[in-house]
Amino acid sequence: MKQYEVTKHAIDRAVERLGVLRSVAPNHLVQLMQTAVYVGSNPDKRGGRQEVYDHHKSRVRFIVYKNKIVTVYKMPAPLDAIPDEMKAALRRKANAMINRIKRETRALNVQLAEKNLEIAQLELNRAKARSNKVIASIDEKISVLKSEYRDLAAKRSELTEKEKGVAAYV
Repeated sequence: MKQYEVTKHAIDRAVERLGVLRSVAPNHLVQLMQTAVYVGSNPDKRGGRQEVYDHHKSRVRFIVYKNKIVTVYKMPAPLDAIPDEMKAALRRKANAMINRIKRETRALNVQLAEKNLEIAQLELNRAKARSNKVIASIDEKISVLKSEYRDLAAKRSELTEKEKGVAAYV
């Protein structure tokens, strides 16, 4: 469990913006920080980098500098200002995207399994081979297949990240 120091400013903002009692604010902020998600970083005036974390469940954003919680504030709910008809359309579109991504992910999983099978077959042939020329040829084919496998695996992880991003808005 990572320990964070809470500045007086962050305590003041937690009381003001989050409605937390001053006596429990430091502990409350540290507890929320334990499950917060890293979003990015901002340059600060001193030439360093401030890290930005979001706690999605409570809709709180943290600004952290060198393990010190500098300030906190409420994040606006993403779909509050949108009419219900548009929300429904966005949900339909997001669900369609999730289904498409899942379909593409399953297809990539099949391709990855087939590449694994090809690699395993070539490795079996390599184990049986006696000629150095044949072994070198098989090694070359295996390296090409492994690079294709890595590309497919990267594409799959990219799709998985995309799906998580779309699912966050549904």
